[in-house]
Amino acid sequence: MAEQVLARGMTRLMDDVLQAGGAVEEGMCNEQCLLQSKLDSLVPYTSRLLGFFQKSQAGDSVDGLMSPSKAGYRWRGHTESHTLTLGLDNYPWALVPSTGELHIGLYSWVAYMTCLNAKLSSTAGDAELESHLEMLEKIHWNTQENMYCDVMMGICKDYDELKDENEGLEHVFVCHCRYISLFPMLLGLVLPDSKKLGHILSMIEVPEELWAEFGIWSLSKRDEFYGQGKNYWWGSILININYLILSSLHCNYMGVEGLYQEQAWSIYTRLCNNLIANVFEQYQSSRFFWEQYNSEGSAGQHTYPFTGWTTLIVLLMAEKH
Repeated sequence: MAEQVLARGMTRLMDDVLQAGGAVEEGMCNEQCLLQSKLDSLVPYTSRLLGFFQKSQAGDSVDGLMSPSKAGYRWRGHTESHTLTLGLDNYPWALVPSTGELHIGLYSWVAYMTCLNAKLSSTAGDAELESHLEMLEKIHWNTQENMYCDVMMGICKDYDELKDENEGLEHVFVCHCRYISLFPMLLGLVLPDSKKLGHILSMIEVPEELWAEFGIWSLSKRDEFYGQGKNYWWGSILININYLILSSLHCNYMGVEGLYQEQAWSIYTRLCNNLIANVFEQYQSSRFFWEQYNSEGSAGQHTYPFTGWTTLIVLLMAEKH
């Protein structure tokens, strides 16, 4: 009798557990459906933003290289010394601004937005994203320099704010080893098994190129413009881009088995330690966080106290990406 009572009790208990488990599973399913529904509701807005960039910053297409639907992108407002629309405003660009320019940094952002838009939507396909990634390689990868570069195309139009002296050029690369050259990797657009990733990682860790013992330079020391002009993005070390480099290594490449996994781990470990050590050392000596750090002596410079992007160092210490 006792065994029968125990058995009936266990049966009721199991029924309760199964019912509770079913309720939990159903609840999780409902939550997932609700979350996807909310994400789907965002897609019209993210698509509108993406469309704005694709339309307003579209590059001029050239017969034989790309069709109008697969054109590259050009930051508007580019002058001989600044491109304020980019944010990294006084980087070296083509010496003569032209409507025939195609900018790798802008293309990377548009491709990244396309990727996010596809992930948000439960119905969006990958065709547009694949097209962007294909054209990224076709337009901007320079096989001689083994880096992503801006491009000058043979387009001439009369815009008052621009000079157009490049008629007849077909596809001329404008290459400077700099933060913008890393954007496709930095935004996770380069596949973990791509040889291009190997070239980019090597470019990062080569001394006198971008690698310093206290962070990644914004412009290669070998570049003719290194340390020139206002020297904001022409060599100085900025924590925001260094953080994005480390975040991409951590999220996109360190955990993927392949030829470059060990190299990604090595760069991540050394760069993270170098950045933390230098920011802490400069804080100890000056009691401030700085807007950027000198490319030669590692000291803080420009605005201080600067609790903007430099405090990303705290996230690096916690390995939060």
